Amino acid sequence: GAADRLRAACERTDLKGFTHYSGRGDDGSWYLSEEGAAFFDVAAEQRLIASLSCPDPERLQPVLRQVAERFPEVSFLIHHLGLVKAAEEPPHPGLKALLDSARLPNVYVKLSGPYYVSCVPWEYPYSDCTRIVRSLYEHYGPDRLCWGSDWPVVRDAMNYRQSLEWLRGHCPFIPAAHVERILGGNIERLLNT
Repeated sequence: GAADRLRAACERTDLKGFTHYSGRGDDGSWYLSEEGAAFFDVAAEQRLIASLSCPDPERLQPVLRQVAERFPEVSFLIHHLGLVKAAEEPPHPGLKALLDSARLPNVYVKLSGPYYVSCVPWEYPYSDCTRIVRSLYEHYGPDRLCWGSDWPVVRDAMNYRQSLEWLRGHCPFIPAAHVERILGGNIERLLNT
């Protein structure tokens, strides 16, 4: 009944998107099921943003790519640096899976919640996440990265200003004009398409 519930929500409100949290160990089979396809049919009709938490990028990114290819009208926004762990050992299979998704123009990544992926979740400015951010920037470019505060959870790890400065002040490889797009221009564009 997920497709019917989504359609009803769209009729009641000016819905722009939805969030779905996959659980650890989720193999993504629902996304590829008949019910999942019906759900994403509605999302495509309504041109919604699918904001997704994918805690196992190595397993879930290949599934996401199949769905994103099938539903190009849907913008897929992946939470918190793709939840790629900073401690992931070479050859970094989770990061590679997330970077492979960059070939699809309707897949975006949120630059938010570095404390979810850092080896030390209280160690601002999360310098162990810098290589992940750099890789995302190099593969997705400045137009498919979107900053997010992770409010209210962010309060447990850093303050709101730090959530901005983490990107503005600690990612010098991203030019200021691109930072501005990431901080708001990209999500504004997604919300208004």
